Amino acid sequence: MRGWLLLTGEVHVVKRFSVAIPGSVVSDTPHLREKTAKLGAIARACSIFGVTEIILYPDDQHRDQAADLQFCSDILTYIETPQYLRRRLFKLSPTFRFTGILPPLQIPSHNVPSSLAEVKVGDFRDGVVVARNGSYVGVDAGLQETVKCQGTHRVGERVTLQFIELRKELRGEIVEASKISIYWGYRVTRSKFPLASTIERERFELKVGTSRYGTPVEEVWSEISKSLNSVESVLVTFGSPIMGLPEILSQEGRNPNGLFHFFVNTVSGQQVATVRTEEALFITLGILNAMKLK
Repeated sequence: MRGWLLLTGEVHVVKRFSVAIPGSVVSDTPHLREKTAKLGAIARACSIFGVTEIILYPDDQHRDQAADLQFCSDILTYIETPQYLRRRLFKLSPTFRFTGILPPLQIPSHNVPSSLAEVKVGDFRDGVVVARNGSYVGVDAGLQETVKCQGTHRVGERVTLQFIELRKELRGEIVEASKISIYWGYRVTRSKFPLASTIERERFELKVGTSRYGTPVEEVWSEISKSLNSVESVLVTFGSPIMGLPEILSQEGRNPNGLFHFFVNTVSGQQVATVRTEEALFITLGILNAMKLK
């Protein structure tokens, strides 16, 4: 799965492009409908700029955030899942009551043929394993018949396949989504650990923290741009509606110094008391998208 840090022209490919978002990201939104809509905006921002992983981390050590983290994970995973697979992968639940308002992502894994007649050998498609027979599995890929693939994947597992035979029988090869040369969506990871521990447990070549108290991004533009164009893994971290990164990290007795390669303010001169996480995502990822080598 490739991150499209830049949308046009010859670009450097970031293989792992991750954002870290707090579990309390929807805590300032009281109604389920608005919570769902906010996560839809986050999913759109991440998809527009080619994020390959959304890491959800606990940010409040004074309360149990398991339910918040699960809700965010469920909604973000639901919207990333192709429409034709959602009924197979998600049970009816009050959590999904307002998913009808979610904006379509329109990413390559969603924009696939709706009928078998339009499918070509070499096409990629997501599916769900529905049967196993020896060393083969049957995959429901939202077509008129199941796709036969070699593998030992468990029933109910979501997989990505590439079609290799269409005439005699419908056959595909299960592939790793991370190996596909085009953007294929993001995965959602739930961290059990506080922010500093989460960051230190992951190996990212470039780690960027965002805060109104950070260095104005224009002052370190060239340094970040140079790094972006030379690394293969990037993590961009955001605070919550209630606490910024300094406050979140202080619960662990830590501060941004030494944790991030760059700790920046991407909204210099903001005229509002706080910038919401979904707003900061669009702004920050848009800026990173523009940081390309001439």
